[in-house]
Amino acid sequence: MIDLRTEAVLQAALDRERQKSGAFGVTAAVRCEGLGAWTGASGSLDLAGKQAMPAGARLPAYSITKTMTAVCLLRLAESAALDLHDPIGRWLPELPWGADVSLLQLLNHTAGVPNYSVVPEQVAAVASSPGQAWQFDEFIVHSCNRGLEFAPGDGWGYSNTGYMLLKRVVEESNGSSFTRAIQQHVTGPLGQVDTAVIEDRASLLGLAPGYSRSFSQDGRWQDIRAIYDPGWCATGVVASTAADLCEFYHSLFSGKLVYHESLSRMTELVRVPGEHPPAVSPSYGLGLMGDPDGAHGPEFGHGGGGPGYDLRAACHPQFKDRRVSAAVLCNSDEVDAWSALRGLLDALEPELGDTLRLS
Repeated sequence: MIDLRTEAVLQAALDRERQKSGAFGVTAAVRCEGLGAWTGASGSLDLAGKQAMPAGARLPAYSITKTMTAVCLLRLAESAALDLHDPIGRWLPELPWGADVSLLQLLNHTAGVPNYSVVPEQVAAVASSPGQAWQFDEFIVHSCNRGLEFAPGDGWGYSNTGYMLLKRVVEESNGSSFTRAIQQHVTGPLGQVDTAVIEDRASLLGLAPGYSRSFSQDGRWQDIRAIYDPGWCATGVVASTAADLCEFYHSLFSGKLVYHESLSRMTELVRVPGEHPPAVSPSYGLGLMGDPDGAHGPEFGHGGGGPGYDLRAACHPQFKDRRVSAAVLCNSDEVDAWSALRGLLDALEPELGDTLRLS
């Protein structure tokens, strides 16, 4: 197990990163090959600072769910239920460009499908009616019927719309709800009970509060659980803990979820446009944000940001010759969980060096 000294170092780093970020409360987890796991928390669950943030708090994972969607699709491809080169039109024939876009291109955001999150009609609808999300057909009308932004395979553009379509493919090819597919392909194999799909507004109420000023008329912080409809995340979103998300990525890279060939496909990276610090070479695979030149070796994971919360979870398969995974979950949205995660890893690195010399 991770020793008491290293636990104290990680806790101090988490406290420091929370203060730097301005988050009200943060939970985190670290898992190191051969050494064990650590979980911690810092700050408060409430705005008044009277309730300590529990290490096992469950938060919406937002776009971290994309990696789980990709795992579902890779496992379905392994069983020949689908082929990643299938056109999306095989599953959704009503799409005007369905014959031209493949599942693979949707997975790595090279399809050119407009991102519903920046469509003016959607932005206005969320602002005016955060508690009443569009239905699937409305997302289709306002995003998919606009035409492609570039020829499939000729560019890169992050698209929540693409993962909304992939969620529907998971349901169709698996013959089940998205909730059941995540249980079958992700949480079931890992024996996780704290990770599950958020199906409606009522599902939010059992999670840790998440604070935002996005819907406030006077700039005050509000708990979004009674305000926001998670259906606006048409990609599908799970609720999870830092420990579960850390274990998910650690298990993915240890071969517990997909075959080696599938993992190799997931980690074939496309360099994305622009600079996105702290990434050195920001890239994207299949449901994975990647940085082959990361400060702690290659990094594969995903961020999750939305009203009330900010999260980051990743695996570093070559962290000082060990596989190290980490997750940081924040209960407010004007923060940077990715930088906080890097701070944890910076603190771990010299401790891991000492451990290796002692072993």
